[in-house]
Amino acid sequence: MKNLDRQLKLRDGLKPIYILLGDSGLAVSRAEAMVVEAALAGGGASFNKDSFRAGEEGAEGALSVARTLPMMAPRRVVILREPEAASPALLQALADYFASPNPSTVFIVSGSKWPAPSGGKDWGRRAEGVAKKGGGLALRLKAKDQDPIAFAVGAAAALGCTLGRREARLLVERVGSDLGRLELEIAKAAAWLGGSGALTAEVLEEVCSLLAGAEIWTLTDALVTGRADRALETTHRLLEGGEPPHKLLNTVTWRLRQLLIIQDFMRRGRSPASAGLRMSASKLRAAEQALRERPLDGARVLETLTAANRAMNSHRAGHRRIVEGLILALLAT
Repeated sequence: MKNLDRQLKLRDGLKPIYILLGDSGLAVSRAEAMVVEAALAGGGASFNKDSFRAGEEGAEGALSVARTLPMMAPRRVVILREPEAASPALLQALADYFASPNPSTVFIVSGSKWPAPSGGKDWGRRAEGVAKKGGGLALRLKAKDQDPIAFAVGAAAALGCTLGRREARLLVERVGSDLGRLELEIAKAAAWLGGSGALTAEVLEEVCSLLAGAEIWTLTDALVTGRADRALETTHRLLEGGEPPHKLLNTVTWRLRQLLIIQDFMRRGRSPASAGLRMSASKLRAAEQALRERPLDGARVLETLTAANRAMNSHRAGHRRIVEGLILALLAT
């Protein structure tokens, strides 16, 4: 992370195009923020910053906006996120723009990767090549190039807490090496301690696992009881809080399968307590009560979950939109 400034070469002057891709989501988002800050240092940020998602309708509007003059400022910034969902037509349009970019616009492509080749052509790589010829900069920001343990120790210190390397290693094993996720979990633990103190293994386990777990139970309870507002609010809170969409999908799938097992035991006149589920007695009682009031359509629930997992694995749509679509679909079952 310390090398971002050097990699972006912002001190050498702004480029008309920045392509920031990689599996280190935190590094990508920080690089994007650094470019935006440098580009809009002259003011006018509220009028001259526009963002689009490549897989959404109207994404081609990014190019129209990029060609317009900034309003009461020296530069405009246009950000195109989630390029992995871009169509060949949009990538061709990007290449056309990159061949002659607007000198008063800083255009940023920010995401994990280009989409897979289509029709025998790697449209994304082609657009990137044109961008480089036009004076643009392309960076690959990979998680493997980061030291998550050192990052965790430093993130804790920045918040006024201490985190030993052993505890940092346990945290990485617990939540993964994604830097954004690590930073979020450390921030939760630091807040729980009051902004100072040692982040011990006990503190990390208590704070980092149970908060998200409680939210998941709130979400699945809202799905069973049909409380759409609460389900969507909890989903958005989890996603905005840094819960990875694929992990949230897997956890919701697991919880709903547990509920279907409970429902099956109830229908067969057997006690769900004998199912061997890892669930407290109070949560088990609450689940039984909710299922009596609003039974799940098992076939439709499993079909909906399967479709969401298939969409997540295909990478043809934004992962966040897949999760949101799943929640809406489950509420309709």
